[in-house]
Amino acid sequence: MKTAVLLSYKGLGSNLLHLSYCHQIAKKYGPVTIITLCENLNQVLTKDPQIKEVVYLNKYFKKFTDIFNLSNFLAELNIDNIFIFYPSIRFFVASKLAKIKYIKCYPFF
Repeated sequence: MKTAVLLSYKGLGSNLLHLSYCHQIAKKYGPVTIITLCENLNQVLTKDPQIKEVVYLNKYFKKFTDIFNLSNFLAELNIDNIFIFYPSIRFFVASKLAKIKYIKCYPFF
């Protein structure tokens, strides 16, 4: 079972702030894949045993019409569980279109 955490923050500090939550998810589901907008996060987490990989998302996140491109991107990762740390309808719908079985995110409204 492959589990991913989507952190939609560009800053390194914001991503590291959510790292303790990623570790708690990794304790329950095994090593996680982090999908992020931060370029430098991969360099910081190279030796973290609970992080399987860090995927840099450099596009498909700005427009509402990028939902289909984002869903194709998520489908290529073969994810079973995803935790979205941002109340985004766009990321939620893209995860549904990618046929991810378990999607957990913040409430929208």
